[in-house]
Amino acid sequence: MKKVIRTMVNEELTKTDVKDQVKKYMDSSEFETKIAMIVKDRIKNEKALEDKVVSITKNVLTQLYKTLWVKRSFWQTPLSNKTT
Repeated sequence: MKKVIRTMVNEELTKTDVKDQVKKYMDSSEFETKIAMIVKDRIKNEKALEDKVVSITKNVLTQLYKTLWVKRSFWQTPLSNKTT
């Protein structure tokens, strides 16, 4: 009996049907919401990850400041305090 049911299921459900259903679910907003909640919880609860994000942000801002300082003659001269 199990063999008959198994062959019926195999005949009715193809690989493309499964792929389509998985793709449909992954594109849904429900899946996106669940993933967003998981990521938010992980960011909130893991101190090492939070420290890494802070470190990356600090490095990016430092590099931006250094770049703006080095190229200040390029962007500083056109700036003025005149009303248009």
